[in-house]
Amino acid sequence: MESSNTSELRSSSLPSRLNPSCSRIEISLNKLKKLVPLYSSTHIHSGLVCLIDLYVSVDELIGSSRTQNVNLQYRNKALVEDALDRSTRLMDSYSNLVELLAQMKENVRALQFALRRKGISTYASIEGHLLDYILSRKKAKKNIVGCLASLEQLERETESYLVAGGDHHLSSVIGVLREVFIATISVFRYILVTLSSKPKLDKGFSLILKLITTSKSSCHKSQEIDNDADIIDLTLDSLSKNIKKNECKSDEVQMVTERLHKVDCQIEGYEVGLDSLFRKLIQTRVSLLNILAN
Repeated sequence: MESSNTSELRSSSLPSRLNPSCSRIEISLNKLKKLVPLYSSTHIHSGLVCLIDLYVSVDELIGSSRTQNVNLQYRNKALVEDALDRSTRLMDSYSNLVELLAQMKENVRALQFALRRKGISTYASIEGHLLDYILSRKKAKKNIVGCLASLEQLERETESYLVAGGDHHLSSVIGVLREVFIATISVFRYILVTLSSKPKLDKGFSLILKLITTSKSSCHKSQEIDNDADIIDLTLDSLSKNIKKNECKSDEVQMVTERLHKVDCQIEGYEVGLDSLFRKLIQTRVSLLNILAN
């Protein structure tokens, strides 16, 4: 897969002789690269599974006696402390992401409840709920752009950091961890994009397009991101206009309700996968802290 975008998942020469877990890391990275671009929620779920496998293997590598007992001369200590700093910032990105998902899920469920509770003769009374949801989507899109910008900055800094100058083994391990961090950022980015919206390709989404990982591979040129949230936005716009004209139809409301349910399930699936990933991120931090404590 060829791309000029620096955020494309890249091939890396992993130190396979260091530890058997390196072979598993390379296998998981290759699986993740084959899934890119993550156009659908199904691919994202598979990407999260690959990431969890990656962190299991990485923790084995960091927790190995050779890594844990490295001599903490100045440069070695600096390498570990930098990895800890980046893991902290990655966990901050995780927190921002799950907070955004929780708020979006709450808004989706509130509108679902309103649509199911009202009868066709009283759809005019849900206009306020539609407005609340539309306003919440505008806020969500703004937050998504902010999260993507933060991820891009973290990715640039992680890629540009020179992992060298210390113990060869430790430098190799931290280099592997850096590749896994970059892969994590890429998956976070795709989750955000599948929940964004592009009804008019406005300035906000133009920025999103610049920040997401893209591929120039011809087999993906005709594909678009599977974006149910985008479809809901467009459908709600039509529904709102029809309510004002007293032309609301039950099948139109049913379509919106079904889409809302699908997005609800999609978000919940992301939350489950991200929760499992978060536990691995914590374990990685513990293993890095243990190196400094020895």
